[in-house]
Amino acid sequence: MFLDWIAQLHLLQHDAQTNILNVLPVSTRRTLISEITSYLHPAAGKAAPHPSIFSSPAHVKWFMEVIGQGFNLPLEDMTITSEDINIYAQWLFEANQRPAAVSREGLEQEFFQIIFHQYSLLFRPRVPRPHSGASKTATYTTTTVVPAPGAANLITIPMAAPSPPPITRETAAQLTQRHIELCKKVLTVFTMAGRTLDLSEETWSVLLKVVLGITDSLLSERVSDGTRNGPVMGDELCDHLLRVLFELWLRSKTRDVEMWDIIKRCFVRWTHRPKVIQQWSSVALSLTHRTLRFLYGPTAGTSVVNIAVNGFNVKLDLPQDFVYYAWHRILFLIPNPWQLSPGNFALAVMGVGRIVEAFHSVGQVPLPDSETPSPPDGNTLLHIFGGWLFDACFSAPQVSAEYQQGRAEAYGILCRIFSKPQRRVPFLRLYIERFYAALAIGLRSDTCLPTILMNSTELFATDLEGVRLMVPDFVVGIKSILPKMQPEYRNVISVDELRLAAIKVTSTIMCLPNHFENVSLKPDWDRGLNVASDNVSMIGEQEQLVSQLMKVLYAQQSSQQPAFTSLKYYILELLLMSLRTETSSYNMRYLLHLINVYVVEDVPFCPGLVGTVVKLIQDKILTMQLSSDVTLVAFDVLMDFVGLYEYVKRDSKNVARELVLALCRYADTLNSTGNLAQKYPLVVQAYDCMMRWVMVGQWIVDDRDCQHAVIATLSRGITIFEREIETNSQLEGSQEKKKRRDTGFPPTKQLFQLPNRASKGGSGNQSNDTDKATSATNKNGMAMHRKEEIAVKMAAEYCMSQFVNQLGNFPPWKDQVGPTRTSTLLDDLSMIKAWKKSKSSNAISDEEGAVAKRIQLFLLDGRVIAGLMDISDLVETHGESPKSPAIVLICRDTTGRYSWTSCLRYEDLSSKVSPATPRSSSSTSSSPKYNPNLLVRAGSSPTLNNGHLVKSNASIPVADAVNWMALPSLEQLLIGKPEKKAELERMTEITTLQQHAEQEIDHHDPLQIPKAAPESSHSPIDQTPSERLFMSQLGFLHTKNRNNVIPLSITDSLISELEMLDMLNERDCISISTYFAQSGNATEKELVEQPPELSQSYLQFLYSLGWPVKLSEHHGYQGKVDSAICDVIPYYADRMVEVVFHNPYFLHEPKEGDLSWGAVSRLPKLHQQVTQDDHVCIIWIEDMTNWESLAHRIKTMNSVNSKSMVYIFINPLVGAVDGLYWIRISIPSVGNNPASIVASQRLKENALIFGPLVDGMIVSRHALGAMVRNTAISAHQACRVVTDSFTRPYVIRKHFIEEMAHRHSSKSSLSEFYSDIFVQR
Repeated sequence: MFLDWIAQLHLLQHDAQTNILNVLPVSTRRTLISEITSYLHPAAGKAAPHPSIFSSPAHVKWFMEVIGQGFNLPLEDMTITSEDINIYAQWLFEANQRPAAVSREGLEQEFFQIIFHQYSLLFRPRVPRPHSGASKTATYTTTTVVPAPGAANLITIPMAAPSPPPITRETAAQLTQRHIELCKKVLTVFTMAGRTLDLSEETWSVLLKVVLGITDSLLSERVSDGTRNGPVMGDELCDHLLRVLFELWLRSKTRDVEMWDIIKRCFVRWTHRPKVIQQWSSVALSLTHRTLRFLYGPTAGTSVVNIAVNGFNVKLDLPQDFVYYAWHRILFLIPNPWQLSPGNFALAVMGVGRIVEAFHSVGQVPLPDSETPSPPDGNTLLHIFGGWLFDACFSAPQVSAEYQQGRAEAYGILCRIFSKPQRRVPFLRLYIERFYAALAIGLRSDTCLPTILMNSTELFATDLEGVRLMVPDFVVGIKSILPKMQPEYRNVISVDELRLAAIKVTSTIMCLPNHFENVSLKPDWDRGLNVASDNVSMIGEQEQLVSQLMKVLYAQQSSQQPAFTSLKYYILELLLMSLRTETSSYNMRYLLHLINVYVVEDVPFCPGLVGTVVKLIQDKILTMQLSSDVTLVAFDVLMDFVGLYEYVKRDSKNVARELVLALCRYADTLNSTGNLAQKYPLVVQAYDCMMRWVMVGQWIVDDRDCQHAVIATLSRGITIFEREIETNSQLEGSQEKKKRRDTGFPPTKQLFQLPNRASKGGSGNQSNDTDKATSATNKNGMAMHRKEEIAVKMAAEYCMSQFVNQLGNFPPWKDQVGPTRTSTLLDDLSMIKAWKKSKSSNAISDEEGAVAKRIQLFLLDGRVIAGLMDISDLVETHGESPKSPAIVLICRDTTGRYSWTSCLRYEDLSSKVSPATPRSSSSTSSSPKYNPNLLVRAGSSPTLNNGHLVKSNASIPVADAVNWMALPSLEQLLIGKPEKKAELERMTEITTLQQHAEQEIDHHDPLQIPKAAPESSHSPIDQTPSERLFMSQLGFLHTKNRNNVIPLSITDSLISELEMLDMLNERDCISISTYFAQSGNATEKELVEQPPELSQSYLQFLYSLGWPVKLSEHHGYQGKVDSAICDVIPYYADRMVEVVFHNPYFLHEPKEGDLSWGAVSRLPKLHQQVTQDDHVCIIWIEDMTNWESLAHRIKTMNSVNSKSMVYIFINPLVGAVDGLYWIRISIPSVGNNPASIVASQRLKENALIFGPLVDGMIVSRHALGAMVRNTAISAHQACRVVTDSFTRPYVIRKHFIEEMAHRHSSKSSLSEFYSDIFVQR
């Protein structure tokens, strides 16, 4: 006795010995069933009969015949039915409550089968009694059952029922719902029976056939359209039936081919229901995951079959061979998805997509100390699903939105499959051709294009044969999204996400036209191309001008067959126009990075490109409508373009000037608004960008107007503290002017007063005083400024220092060190130490003979430390006598350390400069000659003046000694006495001068008037105060400067402070790690100690990052390496930064006996110590297998204090073209402590703050080195920002000098001030 539908499916055959009570009237059956049920399952408090009452199997079957009829009762009698369900459930799961005869005779399996049969009767749909019909006589109703396919005739079952009392519609719905709940209860019993009972194979077969028959009888019906009253059993039980059916089917582990064929035939009749497709998708996916675990090991798939649907999870532990069999059979239960209804077609395709993703997940988690498995080949997946997917793509489009969604999903699956690298066997050409044909259609489809773009961001990085020939079709598709999206795409997915996908795909194709310049485009490649410049309604006047300019840049000769290079115009147009139309902040930053890379890529072929892009970005910034994060990236792009100045200078000479003037206006506007709390980073960045363009080349030297604009802008920033005072005193100033007009005379104090802004030059205590005055006007009366004002002031001061110190002086001219140094190489501290030592010992050794005679240090304005060294004895005089005072001046400020040599001169240098005048060897000019006789009047007689002009006639007798030949000469007496000899030479010189003077007087006329002679200096030359003269003549020793010029005592502590100051970097000094890896599975030993053979391309790339320098001769930043462990290292420097690229392959262990590195001598330990401060790692990787895991491995192999956060991977693409590289950037959320993990997460969420390279981009060889270097520098700074460890070098130096000024400042009287100048300290 069971549901007749099961028999119609030929699953089971009716037993004629059963269902004997069905001929009785319903009332009789109800009474009999109720009494038996009450006896077997009494109410609470009454004891149930003992199982021994069932003395024989016949007795058991009679009772079960009665109970089974309880599942056929009308809806109104479901209370009895519920009790019958409980009786059978108790007999199933409580062995001690089963009839004794069943246990005694071993009839459990037959007993279970009868229960399963009779339970199926409950699932017969039935309706409540009609509303009319007051007759109390019994009537018979007939229930018509639709036969299963293959049944001959309809079956009508007579059923006696009494005339029911009238019921309401609400009551009928409640009765139906109660019926459904009882069905769910029975399904739960079925499930528990399969989980807990020990069922034989025959019993399993009965259970499966019963559940399958029940499911087919209900799910074959049409889905309710909502017009029927009350719930519908098939709709309400669909989830439960499918869940129970699939669980029991898999638990049974049946391999009966006939059973599998039957369920496949039945399943087709259910596929009109969406829940059926969802259940199939979940079961197929769970079996797929378990299959992957068996095939690929513990890192793939799941340990059990885990079926998860609508919040229900079922876990099945099935044998391996059955999992394989069931996976294949379940997978093909459904027909070809395009044969389904539109909604189910989409669900089926999405289910296929999830299965494909499961296969693609293989190998994502690497195995320790073993080879990581690779996912299955694309051909394998296409063998399984390719027919369905290609049929879906090529099927005729339909209007239904669900169908379009499914078709688009099929495109997405194919794009994901073909985007995966094939490591064993390439794709079959048949599949490739069908894929390209499908893409050509889909890229011009409104519904499929978004999905294709979303899933093709890595397509062009594969080695897929001929994939780059699809670039024109992708350009056509992208032009429908960028720069302005067509209306039909706005409701598909998120607008920002779709535009971002289009931008990402553009980043992979924008460098390709230059590589395929000789490849012709197919004739109809531009079919459906949307050209923004051709649609006047879409763009404004400015966009049209830009478009026309781009056409001029990429003008080419007309030809019948355009080449790949003609695509560059469309790519540039969509980039630049999108920058003007994009509204998403994230997308705009992404676009700016792409524009940066595109310009670097194409500028060798189109030099005028830089000027056009700079002008466009400049105009965009000046709109003042960009968000702060976008503006900062725009400034970064403009600063990167400084490296392309040679192209700018060649083609667009005014670009730099116009940009600098625009930035001046921009900074002035932000400063004048007064709202710097949120905008001050923009002002600082604008100053930085402005100075970079000012300092490049010498173009501003002859541009006085631009110089004035720059100086004025920086001066406003420097004097930002004074504005509040000026604002407050404006009213008082106007009143003062009114009084002056009345008096007619200016106040006396105004006659010689300096301008108020005496600190425009950027230094001096005058600005400090102004700061204090400004601070005094704060509301709280406290001496403090807002951080944004301080930041702007410090940035302006630094830029002004750069402007006056380094314009035209970088790299240092007449210097062999190039850009490695901005400071002098003069080691003045060693000279100071030697001088201090000689001073204390009152003697100078031969080794220290070249030290300065006097050294004095001054602190100027609290911001500059000036050292003056007297080198008069070291200056070559070329025969001059006496020697002129000479000094070396060493100045230390925020920008660095500089040295000057100065010599005191009184001669006219014009005679040396003029080519017509021969140079004199004397350092002093000759005195003008004059004739004193001209002072005597003609005809007058000479007179005597007290006998002074009378020549004496007295003489001195001379006699020769007898033995004068034996007397030693004076030279012999002075042998070995250099001091006496020098004194003799001096006396001889004086005597000779005296004799010449007397002889000249002797030749004069006695009556001649003597001429006036100048007074000669009686100061010894070795005591000439050179440093005092220098300071005095420059005005530093004026009485007003006694608080600004502080003499410093040369002590050991001061020397230590100066050494610390010299150790502070003048520029950003960055160290970056570089590695070579064959694949993501490279071990630590392969990365550091024993790398595979380095490719020539890698070495070329390494030296494109920086030029090699010998550390033994290097004067610049050298990271943490020295010549003891490294001979050569790649190095790069410009005006703002110094970079060294740590490479383990350049390291070597110290020589034996060299203890400079202590106990750290092995290469891995050396490498750890060298790279622990590197925030960025650059990895050249030949094979991208498990590339992300390599970042984690490098992080863990470094020291515990490693700071690495950003990993830039460069993958050389293989295939038909050489010179293309795929960029991947990884920021793993790992760290040594919670703070570093949080910092990594912050950076990962804001990865676009550094660039220009972004994750997934493809670049060319000629742009690779510069782009990677700029990105690494930018990433290093970003890492320090998110870790709150970034401070600009000039700020650190400024604070250190201010601290020195605070420690050494002293209030001295005027006499003490001058005493300090005269007295050596």
